[in-house]
Amino acid sequence: MTMEQRIYTVAFSGDNMTVRFSDEREVTLPVSYFPRLQSATGPQRQQWSLIGRGIGVHWECVDEDLSVENILSAYSRHRKGSYAPASH
Repeated sequence: MTMEQRIYTVAFSGDNMTVRFSDEREVTLPVSYFPRLQSATGPQRQQWSLIGRGIGVHWECVDEDLSVENILSAYSRHRKGSYAPASH
C-alpha cells in the first residue's frame, strides 16, 4: 500500500506536521519524531519539495528526506493503528 501512496502536501502547525496524501488521507505527527525538522526554524520547515513524484519529501536546508513509508511507520508507532481519511 505504501508503494502506491503519494505525498500531496506537507503543513506545520505548532509542534505538529500534517502530511496529506494523493488519496486525500492525512496523518498528523509531532515534529519531535524527526530531530532535524524539530531543530529547524519555521521558515526552514516550509521549504520542502516533493521527490520521486511524491514518494518522499525533501528539506534541502536541513538535509532531511522522509518517504511515505517513513511517515506512515512513524504514524503507526504514534497512533498504534492505521491512518484514516481526512475530515473535511
